[in-house]
Amino acid sequence: MDVNVLLDSEIPGIREALEYGLAEAQFLGKEMIGLSFSNGDGIILYINPFSEQIHKLLFISFSQRNNGFLSPLGIFKYEGGNTIFIYEITNLAELLKSEVNTRVESVEVIKGVLEDFLFEAMDR
Repeated sequence: MDVNVLLDSEIPGIREALEYGLAEAQFLGKEMIGLSFSNGDGIILYINPFSEQIHKLLFISFSQRNNGFLSPLGIFKYEGGNTIFIYEITNLAELLKSEVNTRVESVEVIKGVLEDFLFEAMDR
């Protein structure tokens, strides 16, 4: 999937966040970019930052979700206490419809323990 699918979405701030995240991922040689939404949820893109091809799209939330466009991938618990529920996005169009009343608050390159956890979870 090409990153332009997300660039064309109507979520405010997504274009700027992706452009910045891709540039930072290229600079650092990383393959995962996280976007946090104003409602506390977010998405993680497993991406080739040079070709801008998305390998996988993941949804993250501090609460469990049960709907038709998410498939459970894992539960990550930070040492300090926060628990993150991680899902593979199976229907991007439905996800984008559900997030229409939100905006991108921040972007970061995923690294460290969370990056290791995600690579292991995706390999299963």
